[in-house]
Amino acid sequence: MGDAIFIYSRKSKWTGRGESVENQIQMCRDYIARNLADAKDSPVFVFEDEGYSGKNTKRPQFQQMMKEIRRGACRYLVCYKLDRLGRNLIDLAALVEELNRLEVSFISIRESFDTTTPLGKTMLYMAGIFAQMEREQIAERVRDNMVMLAKSGRWLGGNTPLGFSSRQVRSVKMDDKVRTSFVLKENPEELLTVRFLFQEFQEKQSFRKIEGYLWKNGILTRRGKEYTSTAIRDILTNPVYCAADGDAYDYFLELGCQVCFTREEADGSCGLMAYARTSSARYKNKENPPSQWIIAQGKHKGEIPGKEFVRVQRMIGANKRNGEAYQRIRNEVALLPGIVMCSCGHAMRPKYYKKGREAENIPRAFYYLCTCKDSTHGERCTIPNVPGNELDLKVCQALFKAAVPARRGKEKEGCHEKTEEDRSTADRRKFLEQALKEKDKKLEGLVELLEAAELSQELVRCTNAKAKKLEREKEGLKEQLQALEDNGKEENTEFAQDTGADFFTLFQRLPVPRKREVLKKLLDRVEWDGKTAKIWLWGSEGEEETKEEIEGH
Repeated sequence: MGDAIFIYSRKSKWTGRGESVENQIQMCRDYIARNLADAKDSPVFVFEDEGYSGKNTKRPQFQQMMKEIRRGACRYLVCYKLDRLGRNLIDLAALVEELNRLEVSFISIRESFDTTTPLGKTMLYMAGIFAQMEREQIAERVRDNMVMLAKSGRWLGGNTPLGFSSRQVRSVKMDDKVRTSFVLKENPEELLTVRFLFQEFQEKQSFRKIEGYLWKNGILTRRGKEYTSTAIRDILTNPVYCAADGDAYDYFLELGCQVCFTREEADGSCGLMAYARTSSARYKNKENPPSQWIIAQGKHKGEIPGKEFVRVQRMIGANKRNGEAYQRIRNEVALLPGIVMCSCGHAMRPKYYKKGREAENIPRAFYYLCTCKDSTHGERCTIPNVPGNELDLKVCQALFKAAVPARRGKEKEGCHEKTEEDRSTADRRKFLEQALKEKDKKLEGLVELLEAAELSQELVRCTNAKAKKLEREKEGLKEQLQALEDNGKEENTEFAQDTGADFFTLFQRLPVPRKREVLKKLLDRVEWDGKTAKIWLWGSEGEEETKEEIEGH
C-alpha cells in the first residue's frame, strides 16, 4: 500500500439520507477518478466511523488509519469535508502538521484545499476555526432546547423511576398540529418503597445494610430481581423524588446546577425533573458534573421534602472516600464525634474496645481517643481515653438538665422530631403491609399452579420449597409489624403518664444519626481533660461544666 489513497468518512448519527457515510465515500471515489490522474492505478482503502462525534479523535477507524499513515502506506488522504476529520481546531492543526511531515497530501473535495502551499494551509486553519465554532454552536443550541424542554416538565422517555409510570398528554400548537408528550404519574404502592429507603438510609447510613434487609425479607425490584447497592444509591440520589421547595432550590443552586425556576416558585407543590445528568460516551451513560445538570419543576408530586432529601445527599457524600472534607463516622452508637475535643486542642474520635467486653442487648462498648495521642503514640498528648458510652449518656443528661433555656427553645423542634418519627413509623408500617400482600399473591399463584395441572414430583418439591420460603418471609414481616405495634403501645403509655413530653425522652427515641444532628445544634463543643468533661453551648457566654467525674482509661 506504498502509494495507496485513503478515504475517510464520518457521521455522528446514522440517518439514511444527506451526507451519509456511503454518499461521502462515493463522492470521494468520483473525485479521485476525475482529478487524480497520477493515482489511477493506486489502491483505494476506506475507513468509516459511523456514530462518532467530531469533538475529538477517539474514533476506532480514524486511529487505525493514522497507524497506517505513520507506517508510510498512504500518498493521498481524501475526505468529503474538513469537519469529517474533526471539529476541534487543535486536533486539526496537529493532524495537518503531521501529514505535511509525512509528505501525505490532504484533499477536502468540498473546500478544495492544497496543504502543500502556505495559502492552502492558512485557509485550512481558518476552516478549522469555523468548524470548531459550529460545534460549539451546535452544543449551545442543544443546551437551549434542553432548557426549554425542562421548563415544560416533560418526561423525555426511557425507564421510568421507581414509583412512577409515564402518562401521555396531548397539546395543540400554534400551527394547529397536535403534539404528544409524556409526564410522570405516581404509583402509590411503589412510592412506599421509595419512602422506606430514604428513612432506612437516615438510620443505617449504609447501602449494604439496606440491601441485606431487602434480601433477607425477599423484597424485590419491579422486575422481580434483588436490589443492589447501586440500585439503592440511584434511587436515593434521584432528584425526581425531591419536592421543589426552598431547601431543594438552595441545594441545587449551591451545587452549580442550572435551576429553571425562581425561589418564589419553589413552594413544594410539585417534584423536580433533572435533565442532562448523564451523557452518552460511546453509547454508555456517563454521569455529568452537577454544573451541567438542568433542574426544573415537574408535573408530579414530590415525595421527599427538600430538607430530608438534602440531608440524605450530605450523608451519601460523607460516605464517599473522596467526598466531603469530613470522614464517615463508622461507629454506630457514638453521639459526640466532631463535638468532643481533648484539652490538648485536638479532636477525639470513637474507637471500639475489643469484642467480648459488651454485654447482651447493650450497645457495643467504645472509648474516645485523642487523635494527636494516637498519631504521635502518646509523645505529644498523654490525656487518658474516656469511656464513650458513659460520656455520651452523662453529657446528654447534663445538657438537658442544665441548659433549660436551650431546651425550652428547642422543645418545638423536639416535637417536630417526634412528628417526623411518627410519620416514618406509619410509612414503615404501610411498606411492611404492602410487602405482606405481595407475598400472599405469590403464595396464591403457587396454589393455583398446583391445582391447575399434574406436576412432576420434582416440580412439586420445588414449588413446596418456594412456598415455605415465602411463609418464612411472611413470618419475618409479621414480627416486624408486631414490633411496631408494641413500640407504639409503649410510647402511648409513657405519654399518658408524662403529658409534658419531656424533650430528653423524645431525644432518646431518635435514631443515632438524628441524635448527632440535634446535639450539633445545641453544643459548640465538649472538652475532656482526663477527669472532667466541660460543655460549651451555642450562644452561651460562659460554660456549663458537668459535675460528674468520669475516670479515664
